[in-house]
Amino acid sequence: MIHLARFLPLALLLALAGCATPPPPAAPAAPRTGLQQAWVQAVAGPGWAVRALTDDDACPALRWEGGSAPMRERSAPGEEPPPPGNTQPERKPSRFTLRACEAAWPAGVSRVQVGSVSLQAPAAELLRIVVIGDTGCRLKASERDFQACNDAYAWPFPRVLAQALKLKPDLVVHVGDYHYRESPCPAALAGCADSPWGYGDDAWQADFFQPAKALLAAVPWVFVRGNHEACNRAGQGWLRYLDAATGPARACEAETAAVGRVNEGDFTAPFAVPLSPRSQLIVFDSSQIGGGPVPPDSPAWARWRQQLDRVAELAGERAQSLFVNHHPSLAYTPSLLGTPGRARSGLTPLLQDATPGRLYPPGVQATVHGHLHIHEVLGFATNQPASLVIGNGGSAASGRINVAAALKGEPLPGVQVETFHSHTEFGLTLLSATPQGWHLLAFDTLGQPLSRCTLAGQKLRC
Repeated sequence: MIHLARFLPLALLLALAGCATPPPPAAPAAPRTGLQQAWVQAVAGPGWAVRALTDDDACPALRWEGGSAPMRERSAPGEEPPPPGNTQPERKPSRFTLRACEAAWPAGVSRVQVGSVSLQAPAAELLRIVVIGDTGCRLKASERDFQACNDAYAWPFPRVLAQALKLKPDLVVHVGDYHYRESPCPAALAGCADSPWGYGDDAWQADFFQPAKALLAAVPWVFVRGNHEACNRAGQGWLRYLDAATGPARACEAETAAVGRVNEGDFTAPFAVPLSPRSQLIVFDSSQIGGGPVPPDSPAWARWRQQLDRVAELAGERAQSLFVNHHPSLAYTPSLLGTPGRARSGLTPLLQDATPGRLYPPGVQATVHGHLHIHEVLGFATNQPASLVIGNGGSAASGRINVAAALKGEPLPGVQVETFHSHTEFGLTLLSATPQGWHLLAFDTLGQPLSRCTLAGQKLRC
């Protein structure tokens, strides 16, 4: 073989080499910043766990006076395909750069340290509860709906969080829909310019974890799953970060085509969160039930129906229970003219089958939800628990509910409303325990009270 380099001039060799396009320089790696967030959350058991997100190569340790424990990895960084069944016009793989970590709260310990974050043990009795819901910034191309995420007034979730922190609650309950940045911001809209989008952890960080960082570290949380966290949307991040199941993170299945069957990752067993010797939360995952009917002869119906039997068992463990899920069944949908519409939930026929008439088992004094981007509370003359809808945490909303029409209407046939209050301002609600039940105080983003109600048994007064 003749080696051309031995006979050609050096200049010609360099010219020939220039014909080939050199590979582009590798993009510089993002700088490591270590621990991103750490928090305490209720998990199935019941129990409490410490969770953390980090871009380090290993999970941090949990440290306290006189002891320490390693945190276990729930999920490693990686890339997942676009969510199965997602209908947004622009889709891309979900990129997760952060490592999710977990450790059980150590028994008998009052405070732990995760890196620079100090976390307090949940109180023995959780008597002051802040409730927020539907908090993310809406970017949804399929509905041509783009919220101004860069405007503190158009997307006030950070201001809601600041007010929650001032209230110094024992617990924060988020009733679902954390993630809304599903589509890229159109180039002509400055209000959401440069926002991350899709279902990876950059959008999760922008919509929830970064704004909530201080409140996450200050107070234990209960996370309720919304339809935005179903497997066909942001379920991949939900299972990595906030799912109540402990241990390695569960996964969404690649595809689910059969009628009446949903992704296995969308099923979560109901669980209780004790608040006091008399009261508890019962957390139910209705993320994938949505507004459509569930075929009664389907595997999905049988699965959810079994879960409602479990809810009845849990309700028997305390004198008073608050049933918490994302989709309300006893509520009104808002409209531009204020005409109340009936809330649609695929869970309603299942509830009617499990507990005809009342919908919820004895011991459930009230239900707590989001989904509707409004604040509304309903008390009933008939035998149903009070219904609290707190979906005004920051995501774009439209419409209102006329009080007089609501009092004359029926959320479901035969259900008579005797107490109704609603407002459209963004904000949050504080539930304070009383010997009879709860005192409800709703605030706007400036901390001004908007409504006061009391709940004694299942009777609501405002």
